[in-house]
This record gives sequence, structure tokens and C-alpha cells, in this order.
Amino acid sequence: MGERRVLVIASQCESLNLLSFLPEAAKDVADALLDEGVGGCVPALADGRHLLVDPTMVQLDDAVTEAFERASEDEATLFIALVGHGDYAEEDFYFLTKDSTDPVNSRNSFLLAQRIKELLGRYSLLDGLVILLDTCHAGMAAQQAATRWIKIVGEAGKRFEVLTASDDRTAADGCFSRSLAKTLRAGSPELGERVRCPDLKRVVSGLCPNQTAVHLAFDGVRTVEKGDQGLWLAMNASDAWQPLRGNPAATEIERLTAGYVAPPELERIIGLLLSGARCVEVTGYGSDALIAALARPAVAAEDIPPKFLHAVLFVKAGQTLEQVATELARQLRRSVKEFGPAELLYLETADVQSQDAFERAVLGPLRTMTAARTAPIRLAFLLAGVIPEDRDRLFGSLRTLTGDRALRGVRTVFVDQIGGTSGLKAAETVYLSALPAAPEPAVWPDYPPESLSDWLDYEEFRTVSPGQYTGSPPPSPQQGAPPSPGDYDLDDEEVPVPAAPLGAVNELLNFAYGSGPLPLNILVAASRRLDGPDRPSKVRDVLAQLGDDVMRIQPGTDAELVQLTTAWYGYLDAPGLPGILADTIEEVAPVSEKDRDTPEHHYARTNHAEYLWLAGRHEDALRSLDDRHSDVPVENRERWKQWSSRVALELGDGEPLTILCRAREATWTGKSGDAAGALAQFEALLPIAETVLAAEDPELLSIRNNVAYQLMDLKRFEEARVAFGALIPETRRALGADDRETIHARHLFAVATGKCGDGDESLRLSWELLPDAERALGEDDEIVGHIQHNIVFWSAHGVAHPPPELLEIYRRILVRTRGRLNDRHPDLLELRFLGTILVAKDGQVGEALAEWTVQLEQSIDVLGERHDHVAKIREQLEFWGSAG
Repeated sequence: MGERRVLVIASQCESLNLLSFLPEAAKDVADALLDEGVGGCVPALADGRHLLVDPTMVQLDDAVTEAFERASEDEATLFIALVGHGDYAEEDFYFLTKDSTDPVNSRNSFLLAQRIKELLGRYSLLDGLVILLDTCHAGMAAQQAATRWIKIVGEAGKRFEVLTASDDRTAADGCFSRSLAKTLRAGSPELGERVRCPDLKRVVSGLCPNQTAVHLAFDGVRTVEKGDQGLWLAMNASDAWQPLRGNPAATEIERLTAGYVAPPELERIIGLLLSGARCVEVTGYGSDALIAALARPAVAAEDIPPKFLHAVLFVKAGQTLEQVATELARQLRRSVKEFGPAELLYLETADVQSQDAFERAVLGPLRTMTAARTAPIRLAFLLAGVIPEDRDRLFGSLRTLTGDRALRGVRTVFVDQIGGTSGLKAAETVYLSALPAAPEPAVWPDYPPESLSDWLDYEEFRTVSPGQYTGSPPPSPQQGAPPSPGDYDLDDEEVPVPAAPLGAVNELLNFAYGSGPLPLNILVAASRRLDGPDRPSKVRDVLAQLGDDVMRIQPGTDAELVQLTTAWYGYLDAPGLPGILADTIEEVAPVSEKDRDTPEHHYARTNHAEYLWLAGRHEDALRSLDDRHSDVPVENRERWKQWSSRVALELGDGEPLTILCRAREATWTGKSGDAAGALAQFEALLPIAETVLAAEDPELLSIRNNVAYQLMDLKRFEEARVAFGALIPETRRALGADDRETIHARHLFAVATGKCGDGDESLRLSWELLPDAERALGEDDEIVGHIQHNIVFWSAHGVAHPPPELLEIYRRILVRTRGRLNDRHPDLLELRFLGTILVAKDGQVGEALAEWTVQLEQSIDVLGERHDHVAKIREQLEFWGSAG
């Protein structure tokens, strides 16, 4: 997708009076739009220019044409600001350049609306246009745009917005441009997450009383009041919005707090949280808006202290527990200064193998920082959904958060819309009993309306909440029984269809509604497969037309996410869409790049397997689940546990795919630190697998391998060595000598041999295996690294004079391990200790002593003075120090 590009024109006119505010006012606007943290734009012209000062008519036209052409080629959004003199003749508005003369005409002045019309027609892939106009008689340009631009823009289906400084009156001393730049720079608590033209119209009207700001927006089909969410001018720089910067819920918080009226109970809720209540549940009408307001205190500044919350999460359908934990930790790093250091310390020192994502990312660090912080931490949750398999675990984590004595400094306020928090220890439950004040609805007596359209309005009036009716005013009362649609002549009426608008984008958004916000890049690629809009700019045209029916997170950016505010029922059964979405995900977020930190890859990890399964591609679904695993073992264990139950229910308990799921569940049980549980699962599964699967089936061999591995993890080394020894010839016969399973079995046999006390034989077996593994798997393969590690371990413990190549092997392992762990991690400390022994044995005693001295300080800091590892370092320092 393209960029956000800006071109600002500041022009005096030699035949008119000098404008004292030029070019400084225009430069201020350009600088604000170009600031990466404000407008995030880049120059619109190829040579890097973003500001034209006193151009001629030809120079201006060339620059604007180039800006349109380049923006269309790259599907960029274009912002053009014109500051200077304007004039009109016969309702045609002209922007005056340096060489313009009187009377104005299209040969000596820039005929703005007509030229923009021509350029929009020629460069149709522009991803939205914004015109900022600060000139005398600028109001005429907006009026003209409303009549002349709509036809061409409507035919092209393009979005544009215009914000001007006056309404048929002379612009006053550049107040518009100066106020615009100031507001973009400073932001405002009253404005939304992103500052848009409709917001600025209100601001400029207040700051420039001698001018009337005019805003015109077109969504590609019709004029609209609010404009396009993606055509924002700047991020809101106000301090009030900083805690919400980057929060996925910011868009919804802004929506929920629009026109917010605080309920009487708000003061009580604030008082409870300030006075020490650990947990407050809010229920009743408007509870979601109240949570949003707590995160945006400016909407109820008399009641809510600034920066009241340290984190707020809207937990929605399609989210995983890991995503919830990751986002909560991200917010706490920004708002609680002690959290980041506590998090690092916890991950360095705690045994996190058996912990789930919430314990690792949130609960553990919070407990660690308890002594360092006395001030309370206030969190808010709107619990509206989560993927079904994580629901119970999410509420279990929240019960710990609200009930653990070590976390008594945490204050939590929540709204439960899915009914799972009954076990939370809420100190108080506050029911919002009164509706916020709202305009009185139209009084519509109980009578039959005259026409079908009136009847539809009548039905809406009867069913919506008070104050929410948006239909036509009621007609005159009539007598008679309540009507039905069949009582009207449909031939003379345009009948609205209460279902989803047709089109690929709408179908995809509706189908994916329950899977979380859909990345725009995936939406575009999937729409292309359905012969729908095939470019980001064209998809955004549709999104703009959907208006408030769609929620857009980070709109207008490459990271944009999209979700309907409500699903359109009746379009949920969509044959073919699961397969299309699955193929699109693999296209946009291929598994070969699964570790990339992008919205597309996050969405793929959560949803790719599900779409494949719904498409009937069951083996591919489980392969995706295997490939796109989490870095947290417990999260993988829980995910496979749920899939094991699902696959057994749908396919049968003795099916090969059910066996595969149960094997993966057992594998991640072991990797979560429960070797005994994993062994029991594998031993229970083995006879079933032997009955169902062929003797040479890789899955059966893998299960046998895992049985042996868990035996070794439980320190039943001799049993493990025998099991691996019996497995090697079978894997070689079934899969080949160079197969990964064969090489892995040989490696584990060598390790088990060492664990049984024969280090020399273990070392010999590993040296013998290393060239075979490097040839078959590649030097950078994980198993090759494990083989090398075993060689380093036994060489450090039992070889007086290690071969020269061993140091190079150690250094390669060290580089790889440092890519995963920091130098203070216990596993890396152990590796560095072993490698330093090799350095000393190689004769580099001084270098080894210096390295051990560094390790000693780090190990004491991480592990404590009395740890065995610290004692081992002291022994080596004493031995080699005296030897030196």
C-alpha cells in the first residue's frame, strides 16, 4: 500500500496586496503534516519537495499533476494545502499564483475544482484526497466542489474531503493555517484518537471567529457528514490520548464516548477504586461506555481524574489468552515505570516453562514489582468475547488477578458481557440503573402509518432504545388496527432489504466477524479472489461507504484492521469462503515467515487452521496448527487439547488425525514441564497408534521417540537408552538414514548414553553423528546445534586437550543461543561456563579468567550467592588462577 503524501502551496500574487503570514503559516502546516509522530506524511514530489513558495501558474499545475500521478501509481493518500489569494468569476473559484492577473481565467490562474476534477478522473487509484484551503473567497471553492466534483468523483468511486477557511468571505490573516498547525501539533483531549477534518472544522470555528470553516466530505457515492476514517490529518498529540496510543480498543473507546453523559453511579465507582476496592463489576445499560470513559477522562473531567487507568482491554471474539496478556503487558510497560524492569527480572530468574501466557507476561511481573511500588495499579476490562477454548483460562487468570494477596495493589473494574466472571471476587457490583440523559424521542401514537416507508420507521421506533430512533418524523395519526408490510402496495415503494449489502468485501467481513479484526491486506487479497475490489484503495472506498457499520483500527495505514460492528445475519453460511480465506492467509502471511511481527501473521496464528478445517482440508489445518505454534509451551498444550477433543468428536477417537492431535498435546505437555503427564499420555496413546497406524508410519515412530524422551526427562536414563537404541534401526529402515527422525533418535541415544555415565561414548557418538547431520539437515539446523552442544558439554568435562575446531563449534552455538536468550539467562550462563572451560584448555587462560569474572558477577545477580552454578565458577577461578 502507498504512503500519506503532502504538498503545500504558499503563494503571493504580485498584482495583489502582500500576505504577511506567508510563507511561515504554510510552512507550519507542512511541518506538522510531515512530523512522523503527528501527520506521518512524506513529500508528494519525487525530488523531495513538500512546500512550493510563490510558484507560477505552470509550476503549480506541474507540481499538482505530478503529486496526483505519483500518488495514483503507489495508491497513496494525498493531502494538498493551498494558502494564499483566491478569487472567483461566475462561481468558478481560482487559486491565484505569483503571475496571476486580473481578470482571472483558466490561462493565468489555477481553476481549482475543474483541475482537480480532471486529475481525479485520470489518476483513479488515488487512495483518498484531502484539500486544505486557506484563501479569500475559499468558501466558493467548497460550494463549487459540492456541485462540480461530485459527478466525477462519484463516477470514479473516490473519496475526498475539503476543509476551507471561509464561506464566501475573505479569509482573515492566515488564522486558519496557524490554528490548523497548532491543533495538529498540540492535539486536544476533546478530539478523537486521530484528528480529522470534521474535528478541525469545530476547532477552527472557535479559534477564528472572523471566519467560518466549511467541511465537505464525499465517500465515493454520496456526501457524508463524518467523512472517511482513513483520511485523518494527525495522531492526537494530547497527553490525554497518550495512554491509549496503540491500543486496539482506541477506535471503539472513541465511538462509545461520543457525546458521553456520565451516569450518577460514575462518582461511586471512582470512589470505590480510589478507596481501595480491589474489584468492581459494572452492569446495566451503558456499562461498556462507562469503561470507555474511564480510559478517556476528558469526556467526564469533573468526575474522572487524568490518566486514571493504567491499562484498558476490550476482550473480543477471536482473541486468544496470549493476545490479551501480550496487550496488557504492553500497556503496563508504558504506564507503570516499574513494570518493565520487573518483567525482565522475572523472565530471567523464574522457571516459566510451566506457566501460561498470562502468568508469564502479567501476573509474574506484577508480583515481582510489588515491593518496588506502593501506588495502586488500576485496570479495566470489557469482557465481550474470547476464542472458546481460552474462555475458562481467561476467567481463571482474572480470578488470580483479583484474589491473589500478592497482587492486592491492583484495582480492577470490569464489565462482563459473556457471563464468565461469577467466580471473581468482586468487592462491589454497581448497577447503572438510570439511562444517560438524551433527547426525548418523537411521540408516535399507536396507529397505522400511511405508507410502507412510514411503517418501517414505525417498527424501528417501537423496537429501538429510547433516544436512539433515527427514522422520519411520525405522520398524522389515523385510526385502525396495526398494519403489516403486506397491507401496502410494494410496486410504488422502495423496500429496504434488512441484510448485508452485496459485494465481496461485505461477505468477507461478515463471515470473519467472529474471528477478530481482519487485516486489510488479507481482506484485499481475499476480495481479489472473489473478483471483488482488488486494490487497497478500492477496498477502502467500500469501507468508507460502510461508515459507522465498520470498525477500523489504525485506519489508512499499512497495519489497518477491519471488523463489522455487528454481523449481518443471513449471510453467515458462505460456502467457499473458508478456503478462500485460508489460501489468502498463506499468500499474505506464509508459514515460512511465521515469526514476523505483523497483523497478518498474528491473524494467521489464530485463524489459519480454523479456516482450513472449515474448508474440509483437515490435514492441512493440523499442519498449520503445528507450524504456527506459540513461543509459550502451555499455550500450545491448551490449543492442542481443545483440538484433540474437537477432532475426536468430529472424526472419531481412533482416526489417524485424532492420534496426531493427542500426540501433539502430549508433546507440549512435556515441553510445559510435566514429563510424567506427557509419558502417561504417550504410553496410553501408543497401543492405539500401533493398532491404527502402519509400523513404518512416521507418526508412530515419533510417538515411540517421545516415550523414550520423556523417560530420559524423568531421569530413567537406562530405560531411555534402551528405547532409543531399539528405535534407531526401525527409523532408519522406515524413513532412511538421513531422515530427521533417524538423526534425532541417534542424537538422543548419544545423550542418554552420557546420562548413564559413559561420557566418552556419548562424545564419540556425537562426533560420529555430526557430519551426517550437517549433510542431511544443514549446519544451521536446530538438531545440529543440539549435537554440537553435547560435544561441547562432554569435551569440557572429560577431554584434556579439545580439538581446535571445537572452539569454533562453541562460538557458533553461542551466537545462535544469544539470538534467543540474553546473557543473564540461566541456560546461556551454563553454556558460557562450559565454553570458557574449552577456552582455558586451549591455553587462553587469561581470557578465560576474565570471562569467568564477568560470569560470576552476573550469576550472583541472577541466581544468588549460594547457587551451585556460582560455586562452579569459583572453583574454576581458583583452579586456573593457581595454575596460571
